[in-house]
Amino acid sequence: MTDAELQLASLGYAQSFEKNLRASIRKCVMVYGAGLDHIPADLDAFDRKWGRGRVRVPPVQFKTAQAFKTWRKNVRMVLTRLSGFPQQTSLIASCAKVLAVVRDNQGSGQVLGANSDLTIGVVIRAPSRANLNLADITPKWINLTALHLSNGQRKSFRRGLLGINRLIARQSELPELAGMLPENSLPLPVDLRPIKSSWHRSAANSAADAIWSDFDRIIRLKQFGEDGPQIAGSPSAFKQTSVDSYENSVNWLLSQLTAQDRLDEGADLTEAITHSNLVVAVNYWIGARKARGLNTESSSLYSHISRLVHLAVNYLEIAPKEVKRLVELRRKPVIRTSSVGKMSAKRERWIRNFDRDLAKQEKAHFLPELLMKRSKVILARADGNLKVRPSDLMMALRVGVAALQVAILFRASPVRSSNLRTLRMRGAGAELATEKFMQEPRLRSLRLWIPGSQVKNLTEIDEIADDDLAPLLHWYLAEIRPRLIASHPFGKNYRDSDYLFPSTTEGPMERSNFSSMFRDACREVGFDMEMHQARHVCAYWILSIDPNAWGEAAALLGDDEMTVRRYYGWLNERQASQAARDKLRSKRAFSGQHRQGDYTDVI
Repeated sequence: MTDAELQLASLGYAQSFEKNLRASIRKCVMVYGAGLDHIPADLDAFDRKWGRGRVRVPPVQFKTAQAFKTWRKNVRMVLTRLSGFPQQTSLIASCAKVLAVVRDNQGSGQVLGANSDLTIGVVIRAPSRANLNLADITPKWINLTALHLSNGQRKSFRRGLLGINRLIARQSELPELAGMLPENSLPLPVDLRPIKSSWHRSAANSAADAIWSDFDRIIRLKQFGEDGPQIAGSPSAFKQTSVDSYENSVNWLLSQLTAQDRLDEGADLTEAITHSNLVVAVNYWIGARKARGLNTESSSLYSHISRLVHLAVNYLEIAPKEVKRLVELRRKPVIRTSSVGKMSAKRERWIRNFDRDLAKQEKAHFLPELLMKRSKVILARADGNLKVRPSDLMMALRVGVAALQVAILFRASPVRSSNLRTLRMRGAGAELATEKFMQEPRLRSLRLWIPGSQVKNLTEIDEIADDDLAPLLHWYLAEIRPRLIASHPFGKNYRDSDYLFPSTTEGPMERSNFSSMFRDACREVGFDMEMHQARHVCAYWILSIDPNAWGEAAALLGDDEMTVRRYYGWLNERQASQAARDKLRSKRAFSGQHRQGDYTDVI
């Protein structure tokens, strides 16, 4: 690395940026714990040691993930140039000119919005690698290019196409681009998800009337029994959520069968739910998932088959031999995979590691305050008129949102992500009312109330939050939420709706954005945890204190006790194993003290 620092001036970097790179190189002394002359300037060795891509938990030498990523990026940049590693493919002349015009006409008061070159550049570079002019792009090329992209790359590619379309719409204002763009707007790539079947109930296809007529008859039997509908409004043990689940499974079967042309017009449910049809549906579903690079060991497949078999065996007139085949099908390993009825292997491995990591357990208790502290540092710089990059300011807001997310999960109730995301703070039926609390926070207790109709298993949630939630909530409502609404770092201000976690619309925060904020913020402070794992942490804390508190853990999670026992039974095994080890140690200690008697002792 000494050589790397000496040659840095000849690598062609701007002088202002060269200072940052030099500082990162010198920081290697602290990171490696050795002098620069003992650290090899080897790109492959650097990548093996520090990795590439997403950072889950930063090395101990760095306080934050962002600091580690900045150092790694700078050092890797220098090593790449030193090693003569091939740089990004240069753009062909026409694509380079388009990108140059975009850069000259973007920003405030310009034809194009800020950072348009980044969005549009994703698409411009793809045809350039194939020596294809932008004007020659076709829908077929778009679909073939998108087919081999990951989900994240595919999203960027779609946004780039939308940026190109905006450029096409305003090309009259940019005469230098004449003849260099496609004549018409570009289509987005074909959606890789299966096309919705015309046999779904929502399609109102007359060919499927018999199937849905049979389905409605079965649902009435499940709700009201043989006696038919009871008095209007009378309660039924078979809830609407269960009806929706069964309808979803029938829709799933019809989608697979219509894709294989296995249904005849006017077919009824008995003709649809057969052993041969279910085998065809399963094989087609697995093949389609593999083609998209998705996991096939999903418990959803078992759920669909179980519901369909239940309908056929209990409510349809089928032969005894067919009943036996259907029941056996449900037990096939390809359908009843290892994930059925269990915590996923990834989540179980995470909570088992958490059980062994005492430092992480301690950190989890104070994670909300740690996140809030991290956010406050950046916000203080912005409030003091110090230079703060928009990306850093956005990270501070994400961390602030995550601080409240974690605080509610650990100090009010470990609700599911869907319930946390849709919490309302004002208006009729607000689940976490904050108007009176903000008027005088010291005199108001916080009550989290979610009706059973909004919860997965229809169990009402009604909890009084711990006292230490109040300061975090007050800080979030005073510092974080107003900035998201009035001064978003990238100008994408959120709406001031009734939701505690707002979005750019009148609805709650978008699902993927809500989850990624939580995950990225936790990683920013060196804590690797996803939102659902907070429920596992709460159950673990209860059962680690009292191994027999299955009922309490189930009540807090809103699950039934048998589910909790099934998911966390390994804790009993671990504690039993630990108790056995303690007995072995005590026996070993005793054997060292024991001396075998001798006849001479009695003389």
